[in-house]
Amino acid sequence: MAKIGVVGSGDKIMCFLASGFSVYDAGNEEEAKAAVTRAADDNCDVIFVTSEFDVIPWADEKYGDAVTPAVIPLPDGESDVGAKRLGSFVERAVGADILADD
Repeated sequence: MAKIGVVGSGDKIMCFLASGFSVYDAGNEEEAKAAVTRAADDNCDVIFVTSEFDVIPWADEKYGDAVTPAVIPLPDGESDVGAKRLGSFVERAVGADILADD
């Protein structure tokens, strides 16, 4: 089974702990980058990052086209940046944005 990690500030990620995910607390963008690296070192196959931290471009550069870890923004409902990025990952993986509202 794939190991899933979630990176974000404590109040936003603790609910994922109850679901069996590995959680990595971060207070700012640099801590979030370090947490993503720790999650990757812990063999997380999928790492969700709350959209309060803009680490996806950095993660794309660091991990490139590697299959794992897949670093994916977690939409927060306050902005659609995370949802758009998630849609682009889905489109790249399956060939169509199946999450689109169209």
